[in-house]
Amino acid sequence: QEFLHGVMTGQPLADGDILHVELIPKVRNHGARLMRPVLIGEDRRGRAPLAERLVALQDRQFAAMRPGALACEIDAVLREAVLAEGLRPVYDNVSGYTLGLYGRTPRTSDFSRVFLPNARWRLEEGMVFHMYVSAGGLGFSETVVVEPEGCRRLTATPRRLLTNRID
Repeated sequence: QEFLHGVMTGQPLADGDILHVELIPKVRNHGARLMRPVLIGEDRRGRAPLAERLVALQDRQFAAMRPGALACEIDAVLREAVLAEGLRPVYDNVSGYTLGLYGRTPRTSDFSRVFLPNARWRLEEGMVFHMYVSAGGLGFSETVVVEPEGCRRLTATPRRLLTNRID
C-alpha cells in the first residue's frame, strides 16, 4: 500500500491529499501503534463515509477476537467484508500482526503472528496486536489486547478521518 508507506518526494501536500500519521509509543517497554488519516483541506471526494465504514468493519473484526479464535477466521471477518463491499479490488496484505515487549522501538513490524487467510494459529488471552484496515486511500490502525471476554482497544484516539483545513 504505497499510500500508507509512501516515498519522499519534493512535492508539497495539497488540498485533498491524505497524510497518514502513525504513532508508535512504548508503555513500560510494551510496543503500541495507531494510525489515523489526516485530510488536507476539504473533503471534496467524500471520503468521510468510507472512513466510517472502515472503522465499522474493523469493529466487527474486533468483536470476533477472543481466546481460542482462529486467526484466519478473524482475518476473514474484515477481509471478506472489504472485498464483498467493493472497497478494494484485492486485499493482499495482513490485517494485523504481533506486538510485544521491546527493549527499543523496532524499525520493522513483528510478523511472528499475522492475520491472513492461511493463518491457522489461535488467539490466546494476553496477546497484543496491531490491527489495521485500509481502502480507498484511507487507513486506520489500533493496538488491541485479547482478554477472556473478547478484545479491548488499548488506543483511545477517536477513530475518524481527521481534517486540516488550508487557509
